[in-house]
Amino acid sequence: MNIKGLLLGALLLAGCLSVHAYQDHRHAEVDSAEQVLQSGRPLSDKERMTCYYILVRGYLRKDTEKHDRYCRQLLELSGKAGALNMRESALYHLGLQHYGREEYDKAERYFLWALAVTDSMRSDKRYTESDIDDNFSQLYGALGNLYNIQDKALLAIDYYQKALPIFQRHGWLESQTILHHNVAELWLSMDNTEKALQEYQLAIETGMATGDSLMVALPRKGLVKIYLGEGDYEKIRGTLLPAYEYYHAHQDEDPDDYAEVLASMTKMYLMDGHEDLGKAKAYVREALSRDNGELMAETRCDIYAAATMVAIREGHWPQALEYALQSVHENDDEATYSDVGCYELLAVIYMNLGDKPKARLYISKMRDMMARFSTRHYQSGLSQMEVIYETEKKENTIRQLETERRWFLWGGILVALLLLLTALIFFLLWRSNRLSKESAVFKARLDGEVAERSRIARDLHDGLGGMLSLLRLKVDGEVSKTEALQLLDATHRELRLVAHNLMPEQLLTGGLSSALSDFAQSVPNARFHHFGCDRRLPRDIEVVLYRCAYELVNNALKHARATEIDIQLVQDTDKVTLTVCDDGCGIDDARLPVSDGIGLRNIRERISHYGGVLDILANEGKGSEINVTLPL
Repeated sequence: MNIKGLLLGALLLAGCLSVHAYQDHRHAEVDSAEQVLQSGRPLSDKERMTCYYILVRGYLRKDTEKHDRYCRQLLELSGKAGALNMRESALYHLGLQHYGREEYDKAERYFLWALAVTDSMRSDKRYTESDIDDNFSQLYGALGNLYNIQDKALLAIDYYQKALPIFQRHGWLESQTILHHNVAELWLSMDNTEKALQEYQLAIETGMATGDSLMVALPRKGLVKIYLGEGDYEKIRGTLLPAYEYYHAHQDEDPDDYAEVLASMTKMYLMDGHEDLGKAKAYVREALSRDNGELMAETRCDIYAAATMVAIREGHWPQALEYALQSVHENDDEATYSDVGCYELLAVIYMNLGDKPKARLYISKMRDMMARFSTRHYQSGLSQMEVIYETEKKENTIRQLETERRWFLWGGILVALLLLLTALIFFLLWRSNRLSKESAVFKARLDGEVAERSRIARDLHDGLGGMLSLLRLKVDGEVSKTEALQLLDATHRELRLVAHNLMPEQLLTGGLSSALSDFAQSVPNARFHHFGCDRRLPRDIEVVLYRCAYELVNNALKHARATEIDIQLVQDTDKVTLTVCDDGCGIDDARLPVSDGIGLRNIRERISHYGGVLDILANEGKGSEINVTLPL
């Protein structure tokens, strides 16, 4: 994760909003609001909510207990009064509070809840477009920062990009510059230099339009990283020198940025064909002098890596080793992708010092780190893309409905009364055609999803599974490798389970009933029963019901802590019903709308395209029964 990008994300969150931008919260304002609440005189709901709002903002990051109490009082009163904007503010600040505690799941829940409230403001004439844009921009920034700090780069980029049209609509150039810079940093963290380059250039373009030299220097500093990787001296020089001039003149405003630029200057003067060792040494000495123990870890690693390169160029191998060891994280679990290059430097240093075992150790670390990051980015990317797809599908539906509402409103004004009947018929025909197209698009997406899952399952089983089997045969003859063999066996079983869950072969060949029976056998204490006619359903219906069953069983095991699970499939001539019962902790009816998490939302959206119905029968502590019914 790029920590500097995260801090700039916080600037994006705080600096671009007109209504919710933070100000200095003087104690006089907070004390005055509390005195009003404690005065005993009758207060209107609006007056009381205003006091709560002042106190919520005033106690943020100052008094956690009071901030939480006033947030919840504001949330309760705004719900009763139907004050959507105040309700959004309460939810947003609750999210910020959990974000500060590193309770990211809870923060995400409150931010998404606040988004839903803001979305409902569109149809409420009490709120202006500016009110709604203020809320959306701060929530998109908050979610972008939230996913950024969790290394969910694709989700962070998605939410930052959602804020861009709002910034463009209002002409917020500084916010656009910071947004493009943040997105560029995220693409660069995923080694996508092409997209990072585009975003850095957009940041420079909008930064120049602001007339603020910081807004120009900021993306230039990041762009240099790409040019250093390409080895293009002229581009590096033309980009880096103006950035250096700015940060040298403002070196005490942000010590990390200045130290980072000094490290880049050092690397530029070490480039082949343009080497100036004297200047490189001068810049790296100044960079090292900036390390007063308060620099961020990533910045320290960068300047000590530059110092290592200078020492290597001079042939001072003991000094190079000292610097190189400070350029990597001491704990391998905290290592980032930048450590890979430092591991390579350490391997070179130990080879020249004659310590071959240490050299081999860091070569091994370098390979392990590259493999670990590659696997983590791949798996994280898949899960993030699924969330983005589901979110965009929902938002597209909302946008289409909103567009349709506006079109009908203006059409009703412009169309003459004598043509009303004709216009209504045309509208119905158009609507029918649109729904048909939507159905076709959804089916095409589902077919693509099925094909992709099948491909991934096949690759996992036939590719990696075959490799693991071959590896086992090679190790099998060594008695001392017993534990390794057991680990390989467990890995192979897990791989087969993953392939089965992505797209079970039995679902494609034997049908839904057979696939659910196999699935139940793979889950401890789960039973499957089939009632009614036994005939194959359309493939898309079978896939939807299987995914629903998989999601519901997983929910029962993870969240309800169930020990007994019954899966039933009742197949009639005109409908099919999937039922999942468990003996878990159940769900409190009062919290059911709030606790409808991503899994249940996904199920509702999947079956809604087929006219399906989801029924939940659950009581806290008494288990639950969930029915999914699709018409045939």
